[in-house]
Amino acid sequence: MRNSLFFFGHVVSALESSFPDLDDESYNTFIDSICFKILDTPGRASDPEQVERVIESATRLKKGKNPRSGLEVIAGLKLMKSGDFEHAIPYLTRYRSQDLLVHTSLAFCYYALSLSEVARSRIIPRAPGEMELRAREQMAEVARIHRDADSKIPFKNSPWLVRTFWLMISCAIEWFPSERAFIKIGLEKAKRDGNREMKDQILKVAQNRFFQDREFLQEAFDSAIEEGDGGRAAGVVKQMIQQYPESAEPFYFGMLLSLRTTTRSGYHTFRKQAIEKRMPPYIASLLDIAFSALSGRGTESYVRIRDMKKKYPSMDYYLTPVNYLAHEISSEDEKQVKKAKKALIDSIDAYCRETLKAR
Repeated sequence: MRNSLFFFGHVVSALESSFPDLDDESYNTFIDSICFKILDTPGRASDPEQVERVIESATRLKKGKNPRSGLEVIAGLKLMKSGDFEHAIPYLTRYRSQDLLVHTSLAFCYYALSLSEVARSRIIPRAPGEMELRAREQMAEVARIHRDADSKIPFKNSPWLVRTFWLMISCAIEWFPSERAFIKIGLEKAKRDGNREMKDQILKVAQNRFFQDREFLQEAFDSAIEEGDGGRAAGVVKQMIQQYPESAEPFYFGMLLSLRTTTRSGYHTFRKQAIEKRMPPYIASLLDIAFSALSGRGTESYVRIRDMKKKYPSMDYYLTPVNYLAHEISSEDEKQVKKAKKALIDSIDAYCRETLKAR
């Protein structure tokens, strides 16, 4: 205990002298990180009593209410990492509802114990054992209470912790095939982390298992556009039309794809179908402006903007910046043109989607 206190005291002294204006949250996060580094030393986390001594030492130096919380999460995750799942469980259980990664790590502890049970018995069970049922119970709870894929853990991007998360999400998708929450959580996590591989895998599951889900179809379309895969985007549009043939929304996405590729015949085909499905005329007019500007017909786009301002005076507030972007697209500066094109498409897309959703 004395050695731990002396070490933490030295660290705090150096921290306060180097960063005298450090806020309490950053200060506590730093102490948590130091605690993890100590416990991550080989052999440290194998002794639960020593873990408690380190926590007690660090607790004395933290600020604010409930100073043990972050430290106990650290201890639980380090015990899990070292394979001491039984001692990790009590620490992680207390804070499972506060952080998604803590909760999936708790589920992993039970799952790992279930694998040990199977290995010891040498018989493949016909039904899940007690530990696996507890792992499933925790993942079912994850779907109920977690709506945000963000985490407050200082080392949330550590490969071992990320792998644990994806393993349990994959298990949950298999255990609960009709629960869309795991797809949604996985997509948000993949996008936050810039994990293209996992995003693509999750979207494939979503398109096969939840093929009527508008949100997942739109995610698949956006992902294809982001990756420059026009063929895959066209496939998603086709799937949208099959699922919602009487809605204008799928044809909007067809227009949007044609807008990005400036394919005139495709654009007008989808436009005609969208109008037949009662797309609001001013949405079609906005897309016409964008198509003219992106196709290099600047004069035509300015005329369309002028006519639209007369027809829809209440939209003048929005058409003014659209007019500015249309002029920027005609610039001789290639970088400026590229930025203006992206800004115009993103802006009109956001406006149109919000309008179509409201309807």
